[in-house]
Amino acid sequence: MKTYFKLAWRNLWRNKRRSLITIASIFFGVFFAIFLSSIQKGSFENILENMVKFYSGYIQIQGEKYKDNKSLNQSFEDNDLLRGKVASETNVTHFASRIESFALSAFKDQTYAAVVLGIEPAQENQISEISKWISQGTYFTKSNEVNGVLIGSQLAENLGIGVNDTLVLIGQGYHGQTAAGKFPVLGLLKFPLPDLNKQMIYMSLESARNFYSMPDRSTSMVLMVDNVDKIDKTIDHLEQAIDKNLKVYSWKEIQPELENFIQGKLAGGKIMKGILFMVIGFGIWGTIIMLMAERKRELGIIIALGVRKIRVMRIIVLESFLIGFIGVVIGSITSLPLVSYLYLHPVHVSGSIKETYESMGFEPVLKFSIHPDNFISPAITVFILFTAITLYAVWYIARLKTASALRA
Repeated sequence: MKTYFKLAWRNLWRNKRRSLITIASIFFGVFFAIFLSSIQKGSFENILENMVKFYSGYIQIQGEKYKDNKSLNQSFEDNDLLRGKVASETNVTHFASRIESFALSAFKDQTYAAVVLGIEPAQENQISEISKWISQGTYFTKSNEVNGVLIGSQLAENLGIGVNDTLVLIGQGYHGQTAAGKFPVLGLLKFPLPDLNKQMIYMSLESARNFYSMPDRSTSMVLMVDNVDKIDKTIDHLEQAIDKNLKVYSWKEIQPELENFIQGKLAGGKIMKGILFMVIGFGIWGTIIMLMAERKRELGIIIALGVRKIRVMRIIVLESFLIGFIGVVIGSITSLPLVSYLYLHPVHVSGSIKETYESMGFEPVLKFSIHPDNFISPAITVFILFTAITLYAVWYIARLKTASALRA
């Protein structure tokens, strides 16, 4: 085998131009495939991060029937034992409890239906960064969080209410109890999504518990994680540790439409990479056809001198292997510094693209991913593609007629 490798290596550089063109084809194929995979995965990671931070979290703990029946009656007891078990999970970075319900908001003679979200101000701000969307007034502080509320800017405009005015809320509490209260408006929220501005009211978790008459209870607990790839493992640990009457869901179950959106876009990306690989494949195939045509006489002489075709095939396959290996390695190594730099220094977009990102509630940046699969998958795909094309050379030698080759 060592002799075969020596012959293949020497044959490789007999025609440097041809070998370098083939290696360059593989190099650019791997390089652009890795670049495309990185920006695509990075963009989806950015979308996912923004969406889960804003609402669902990566993981949610809920009452057993709350997912299908979002009622306060399906809330759960939020005690120190549960919070301690969640905090002990090494993959969980932040968590916060919530109460989500509805109420009729009123100011003077104006009334509008609203979504009321009871939050833990400090913990929630670490997760969803609500404070950055305040257009007027201030965020919750320890001195004002007990009774104050934050209200969407459009809802405030509809009600004709402003900062420091008193908002009246009327709703239905836990097990049908009457929920009614007056709350000073601490600030106005201007989210990038108009629907949120029309209906959202935030209050502290303790205020929500008092308002809805459900002490020590929550409708959900939102968890953020350090490693997205370990979400399923974290969920398994939590399901074994917490009360069996509680359910643990991943963001995919809470927001299936987001999962479908990402999977659809990933499928589109695979089609684009498939087209790229197809173009590369035909280019390499053309090079291999030219290579075999140029060496037809040479191969005929070798076979005529008594070298068995199987040995000639081995040499040709090793040549192809070396070309493919060199192209894949150089492509992977060259792309790593560029992708790593772009991962550490995201591209900030401007103009109409920036406005589109902000209108969707996303940070206007193009992010890149350095997930190992971005490098491994394109490299393996191109290498397998090149190996498959090499079968043409094997087929060519197998059907080569010595007499015809010697006359070439």
